[in-house]
Amino acid sequence: MRHQARVHAVQALYQSELIESKASDPVDRFLEHSELPEKMRDFTRELAVGTLHHRKYIDRRIRRNLDNWRLNRLSVIIRNILRLGVYEMCFGPEISHRIVINESVELCKDFVDDDSHGLVNRVLQKIWDQHQEYIAEKTSGEKSTSAESTESEPELPSEQAPSTPAQDKDSESSAL
Repeated sequence: MRHQARVHAVQALYQSELIESKASDPVDRFLEHSELPEKMRDFTRELAVGTLHHRKYIDRRIRRNLDNWRLNRLSVIIRNILRLGVYEMCFGPEISHRIVINESVELCKDFVDDDSHGLVNRVLQKIWDQHQEYIAEKTSGEKSTSAESTESEPELPSEQAPSTPAQDKDSESSAL
């Protein structure tokens, strides 16, 4: 059921980008016309609205980890699959990063028929690794002044700071 919610979240994000809106209105309109069960609709909305809310931060993270690509050169669908994956790993409910990356790869396979799932896998894994380094540094209280540290994870206002990493879980037992 969570996979279907992610499918709908990507569709809502896609629609939102096509009408060039960063607000939750397009998401709400999209969900009004869907016939999803209430729990799935709520999870879909949480994912899509959360992704839109943190989009500026998420896009910076993606841009820094695209090798030989520019964010605007990726297809709208791939951009939004990446955005959703970064949101879930850094801000979303506690779900193993492995599950998030696997779900993102599966979304690529659902929506596109090329090899973009490899790109999505690589970019999300890099972002996760950097996020882990940032959390470890933040947790230990060490503030590195090196340019590499500053580049890997920018400071955010407290309301936008990424959550602490989820513990690796083999399943989504807290699923809907």
